[in-house]
Amino acid sequence: MKHMIRTAAAVVLCLAATAGVRAESFEALRAQAAGRTVRLAPGVQIEALVVSDYRSPNMELNPNISYDKVDLGENLRTAYIESPDGRYGFRLRFAGIYENRLERGDRVRLDLGGCSLTGDADPERYTVDGLRAENVAVLERGVALPKKEKRIADLKDEDVYTYVTLTATEFLSKQGCYTNVFESCVQRSRLNAFDQPSRRTDGWASLLKDADNGSIYMLVNTKCTWRRDGRGVPHGVGPVSGIVVHTPMRRYGGDMGRYAIRPLDERDIAIPRDTASSYTAVAEWNWDRNYDAAIRFEKKGYTPRAPKEGVAGDRVLADAGEGFLSTTSGARMRLDTEYDTRYAQDNDGKAMRVNAALRLDSDTHDWYQFDNRGRMSGAEAIVVETSTEGVKGRGLSFDFSFLAGNHDINRSWGFPVEWKVEYSADGLPFIDAGRVFVLRPIVYNDATIKDLGLRRLSYDAAPGFTEYSVPLPASLLGHKKLSVRLVPASAVMATIPENPADDSAGGVVTADFRQPFVLRLGRVAVRVLE
Repeated sequence: MKHMIRTAAAVVLCLAATAGVRAESFEALRAQAAGRTVRLAPGVQIEALVVSDYRSPNMELNPNISYDKVDLGENLRTAYIESPDGRYGFRLRFAGIYENRLERGDRVRLDLGGCSLTGDADPERYTVDGLRAENVAVLERGVALPKKEKRIADLKDEDVYTYVTLTATEFLSKQGCYTNVFESCVQRSRLNAFDQPSRRTDGWASLLKDADNGSIYMLVNTKCTWRRDGRGVPHGVGPVSGIVVHTPMRRYGGDMGRYAIRPLDERDIAIPRDTASSYTAVAEWNWDRNYDAAIRFEKKGYTPRAPKEGVAGDRVLADAGEGFLSTTSGARMRLDTEYDTRYAQDNDGKAMRVNAALRLDSDTHDWYQFDNRGRMSGAEAIVVETSTEGVKGRGLSFDFSFLAGNHDINRSWGFPVEWKVEYSADGLPFIDAGRVFVLRPIVYNDATIKDLGLRRLSYDAAPGFTEYSVPLPASLLGHKKLSVRLVPASAVMATIPENPADDSAGGVVTADFRQPFVLRLGRVAVRVLE
């Protein structure tokens, strides 16, 4: 009976088709749906190679459908195919979670009649919706996929949803696992089952760099148990393969770049474990690498794990290379918890990096300058100072990770949301690096805020530090003094909306606004590309 109803519905859809012509090539279908959604006419078929696997928990980001629930079915419904020559790809979204049984290496013929095809822009990409198992004919299994090797800078829109190998890549942060997250809020698995995580979030990212100063996010869902096996990420330079996707992630700040890469499993990550890098630190502050060590101030000297009240008005010495890190905001600096689990197989608390972040305590107001009319006229900064005299290379990068808050709802709003990077050589005017970075708060528990009432965990709260790498021009090499600063880009501030699905960037910092602000830096570095 159910089959008859389904068949009847399919017939109705076919009779109602108003757009589309018979087509048997990716090019023709792309042209038909460019910038719009079309219902494909009866008889439209396509032959393709499957590059995904229905058994992989890493096919698509599972979105929040409420403040405390994630739709895990999104991953199960999603598959990817590419043209036989590997040039073009489509994302497939099946009608149900049990309809998708496609395996990597399947050569298939798909009957697309009655399905919808949507073409999106920036980047150009195409999604087929409404497929069912009866639409799929497997012609052959275990077919070798076309070899497609590229550097990050060589990726094009036509590569989206195809299987690509990125060459000469390495992890920006080699301390940690594939998802450095606060386990209490992610999806339940054997990694954290006994801890009973709330399962309110899913999906995180690691940043990959290549030998041309390119960067790309590698996306990993938290149901992937290979994401944290006690070994950490490989430390060398090598290839990473996966499906090229475009996936904005609100909890990561939204902008994940034009392209990201999604491996099916750990076998797609072929980076050697022996330590190697295309980069050398000019100056680096990495509290994940030596979190048990003391923090070293220029004036105060070594301070074991830093006093609870912090140190203001001093500069932190680099633990690799030569340089100083300070702030003009007057914030008090000390080492504190990073709120993630990095190496351990189980979440027993021992893997929490208790002294792995530089914590800056201040008032939000202290990061801004206001004119006599109460308007924002400037901002204070986190400043990195080093020298590139005698440093040879092809370019520089400024790398950092940051996070706001204190796992406390009252420290998770009222802070600057938008930040920018600026640089200066030998005291010349600062130049804007040209990108805005969004600062998110660490996940927090639902609670009542004075004068606001009950607030739930926002869809924008982050389960971990967000990583960024900013290429700097090679012209900055050979200078006596290089200054790079991280500074609020606007007066836009974070709020905790009554509806957790609403955008949390909604307020504006004013001259009379006061709110405690906790900023955490996980890693800061100026590195040279050799």
